[in-house]
Amino acid sequence: MLPNLPDPSLRQPLTLTAVIPLYLCYYAMAVLAILPNTFILKLSLLPFIVWQAWTCAVGLNFSMWLAQSLGLQSADRLNFWNFLFVASTLFMALRSFEWTFIKRPLRKYELQKDQVTPVERPLYVSNVLLDAFDLFFNQRGIGWSWSSNPFPRENTLPLSIASVWAKMLLKFTAFDTSLYIIHRVCPSVNNPEGGSLFDPTLSLLPRTALAAFSAICGGVWVYAFVDSMYHIATLIGRIILRQPAWQWPRLTHRPWMATSIQEFWSFRWHQSLRHFFIIFGARPGGALLGKPGAVMGAFTVSAFIHYIGVWGLGNGIEFSTSGGFFLLMGLGAVMEGAFKQATGLRVQGWIGWSWMMLWTLVWGTFMLDGWARRGMLANDFLPDRLRPGKMLVDSIITLIE
Repeated sequence: MLPNLPDPSLRQPLTLTAVIPLYLCYYAMAVLAILPNTFILKLSLLPFIVWQAWTCAVGLNFSMWLAQSLGLQSADRLNFWNFLFVASTLFMALRSFEWTFIKRPLRKYELQKDQVTPVERPLYVSNVLLDAFDLFFNQRGIGWSWSSNPFPRENTLPLSIASVWAKMLLKFTAFDTSLYIIHRVCPSVNNPEGGSLFDPTLSLLPRTALAAFSAICGGVWVYAFVDSMYHIATLIGRIILRQPAWQWPRLTHRPWMATSIQEFWSFRWHQSLRHFFIIFGARPGGALLGKPGAVMGAFTVSAFIHYIGVWGLGNGIEFSTSGGFFLLMGLGAVMEGAFKQATGLRVQGWIGWSWMMLWTLVWGTFMLDGWARRGMLANDFLPDRLRPGKMLVDSIITLIE
């Protein structure tokens, strides 16, 4: 049984004085992770980071601070950002734990033009400070020794900055459109206190079909949000920080084309937290139960992070939907491995695609319903007059009518 979490209604609005100590300690931990012979210092700093991360995650309300900054009277329709704040804050604590016990210092590599073999950046003071800043935000390990693929190679030419802008606008429009469609077909979920995708006024078949359709839109919503945020980060990195295009490879690989659950989660879906899930889930799980344990361990960590994140919404929590979805995705991947071991055949082709879609959609519908009942879908990301998806859908409805 999972432990009870604090009452989210007792949280106070986030303040800079409350979070700056955490960020400074986390940055200091990144510096120490790069330098040699710093284990004692890292071990001394770790309890402070863990304590600060937990205190900030359960004691501060990010959306209230955001509402105050935007001059809004209520933060009810900004709770989605609390989900991200809680999850990312705990991620910092766990990452600090990893850095404390690494066997070798982390190294940033340089790869100049016409250079085949990367070289380590020398430990000059300026390099260490800049590399620690990079490590602070770097989730994929691009250019770092801790990554299994520090220099990913793309089969296509890097996107121009204009193309990244266009993709960002397209993905954000898809994000807003999918959310608005869910609000149109399931008005009850557009309530900060939560509402279900399963309309009790409908009979079983149309009720289930409507919930499944909303779940498909929800999948597009999550995918488009993640991708659009990545494009924004890409623009910041390439325009402001002057980073080369190879440091920003594509985040996803058309996840709707996956022909197995393993392919979906191991390659086509974003791999931003792959290293994190391997360290804290796959390795200990694999040591205990072999490959099935490694798979379930990775998905268990993902389930835990999403479970804690939903608590941040402030409307209660349930592990069966917020975390259970990811455990069932792990179970599906294990079942595919067992099928291959028993038959010698891989799950693939149109049958594999159908299986992947069905398994993901069924359990994804219950997960999204759990999110909806906790108010995650009742959020305003832009004023109505600036929402591209709303304008698009309303225009189409006007033409049809």
